[in-house]
Amino acid sequence: MLKLPSAIYAERYLLGVVIRDGLDIKDLLPTDFFEPIHQEIAFCVKQINEQGNHPDELVVLNALRANNSTVQAHYINELTSEVKESRLNQAWSDEIKRTAALRAIAINAEHVQRLASDPNADPESLIAYNEGTLKSLIKREKKSGPVLMNTEAMKSFDRKSDQECVIGNRWLCKGGSLLLVSQSGVGKSSFCLQFLVSLAINRQFFGIKAKEPLRVVMTQSENNLGDVAEAWQDITAGMNLYESEQKLLDDNLFIYRDTHSVGQAFLDSMRSLIELHRAQVFVCDPLLSFAGIELSDQQEMTQFLRHGVARILEDTGCILVAVHHTTKPKSAKDKEGQTPSDLAYSGAGASELVNYVREVGVLVRQPGEEPVFKFSLTKRRGRAGMLNANGDFAGDIIVRHARQAGQIRWEYGELSPPAPEPTLKVETRHSDSKHAKGSPSRFNH
Repeated sequence: MLKLPSAIYAERYLLGVVIRDGLDIKDLLPTDFFEPIHQEIAFCVKQINEQGNHPDELVVLNALRANNSTVQAHYINELTSEVKESRLNQAWSDEIKRTAALRAIAINAEHVQRLASDPNADPESLIAYNEGTLKSLIKREKKSGPVLMNTEAMKSFDRKSDQECVIGNRWLCKGGSLLLVSQSGVGKSSFCLQFLVSLAINRQFFGIKAKEPLRVVMTQSENNLGDVAEAWQDITAGMNLYESEQKLLDDNLFIYRDTHSVGQAFLDSMRSLIELHRAQVFVCDPLLSFAGIELSDQQEMTQFLRHGVARILEDTGCILVAVHHTTKPKSAKDKEGQTPSDLAYSGAGASELVNYVREVGVLVRQPGEEPVFKFSLTKRRGRAGMLNANGDFAGDIIVRHARQAGQIRWEYGELSPPAPEPTLKVETRHSDSKHAKGSPSRFNH
């Protein structure tokens, strides 16, 4: 007989604390529990949660009776008494979900083995069935619907030590997103890579800093190994990494080249890579290569972002960084009087893209022969902690390609002074009557 994994102790403790403290069972399903009696209790607790009420011993017992359950009052009392002073522990929920997934895998494997023992079985059909079943386990989504924000929690919220904050002063939190926009050919991929290296080793990137070294996954389609290697070598050489930082970088940054995944296939790959590396930041470069939609179509963009990308970020707590192209260059007249909010809409495609992401960073080439650029944050600029060359907080900074010829690296720059206006030489004419005798006339100049 197949022996299935379980976490009975975690089931008892979780249910005991949830009922004792009137808490939400959150994303667990009744079928995640191994014990049938725990499944019945979890079902009632979820019913109570979904009705906007809080469970306690009496409320849960009444719900069990309404469902014709045989669970007795003394068992509910045992659960709440057993936990003593324990507080709700996320590890219990994780263990219940983990063992539930293992049970499902084991049951599926046994079923596939039974089907495979049939001499007439079709191998390809069995493989397809097995893959589909296993993928459904990975993709299990949380129940959708509104979640009430607790008023007391909002009153006591500590904004200076938010556990959800990942970068800056709540600039980018878990599940957040950054759109990095620039013209073609300016080096935004190397700009992005330098940002990612800084995050992975917990260094400042022009003042922007993470709370800790971050695990970063980048998937890109435009640069081959040599292109990425050149930028990697120059960036890391310019940063003069310590041995410990080099180790952090090796452990925390993973770069993939993907020229095939588009649309749903990209979303599946995104989720898999985030889960594989336990990534805190996921980068796609460029977005246009992976979205697989008409970017100017508002409805398609909403579906891709809010029903595809957003669910992955919510489930994993990962941050998305999407590299994107601008529209065709605008004239100087069109750019006059642009505010940071106007600048946010520089990227190609529907406005939904800008509306969805939490921040938009725009890199724009400045006039002059030197490769000098203005980098502007446009939505949450005051939270990023970005510093200008003088060390002052700024929403816009001037950056440039490395001054050392042939090096692929970014550093602070300065704007070239405007060219002086050409001066016109004006010839002054004097009437003959005004010239004294012996003074030079205009014909002698």
